[in-house]
Amino acid sequence: MLPLDKELFSFLYGLTGQSRALDWLFIFFAKHLFWLIAIWFFWVIFTKKDWGDTWPVWKNRVQHPSLAFISLILSRGIIANVIDNLLQSPRPFAALGIEALISHADVNSFPSGHMASLIPIALTLFVVRKRSGIWALIATLIIGLARVITGVHWPSDILGGIAVGIVSFSVVYFIFRKQKLI
Repeated sequence: MLPLDKELFSFLYGLTGQSRALDWLFIFFAKHLFWLIAIWFFWVIFTKKDWGDTWPVWKNRVQHPSLAFISLILSRGIIANVIDNLLQSPRPFAALGIEALISHADVNSFPSGHMASLIPIALTLFVVRKRSGIWALIATLIIGLARVITGVHWPSDILGGIAVGIVSFSVVYFIFRKQKLI
């Protein structure tokens, strides 16, 4: 936990309980917006018409999802899990004895698995279609913020997950570019 974590968390968590509608919105963003980004990703990949003149024509339709999938496996499946097993980081609701707005297992919280999963997807969207990627990155940051507000992550968990996602995507993207796969 970073020095400012507790203060920033307390401020953000303090936004809960103000209104039922706002709490519902925080819960929706924290739990369900993830799936909308995933659907959006597949929609963009499979409806994109201007893939260019690369032969075979289906090449980018396969390789861009592969870029996202391999980055996601590296980010969430390997790096985030290794860090999670090495560091002891109790979730805010467990550390502070508060009630989270969403139910979550009391397991280590650093780094955020949601961020480690979503950043490679959003960055791949950015590579495929910049505007969609920007919106996916904004939605990903909203999810991270909502997961802090709902009491299941510290701000540093979100930043850690973002860093893991960026590093993983960058490594895989570099390899794909070097091998002329995209």
